[in-house]
Amino acid sequence: MPKKKVAVAISDWLLGELDEAAALSHVSRSALVEEAVADYVVRRRAREGEERFRREATLALEDMKAFAAEYHADPVAALEPSSLEKLRALRAEGRGVGE
Repeated sequence: MPKKKVAVAISDWLLGELDEAAALSHVSRSALVEEAVADYVVRRRAREGEERFRREATLALEDMKAFAAEYHADPVAALEPSSLEKLRALRAEGRGVGE
């Protein structure tokens, strides 16, 4: 894959650390910087994905709570057995799920 050159200004102490780490790893300065940036990008995307999942899960839970509140506010629905109770009754009658 073709690579582009970029100029990055870093402090002297960090450049020293970079050169030492590159030498210990037997890679070039550029290779070590590329690896570090790639690692950062992957971790950032993973965090963004986790945050998006949390937001979507929170919205789904809020929808479920709103539905439950509406369901329980309806006096007719409150008298009906729950889905779990209906499934238990079917199983007790020998008409379990998948039969």
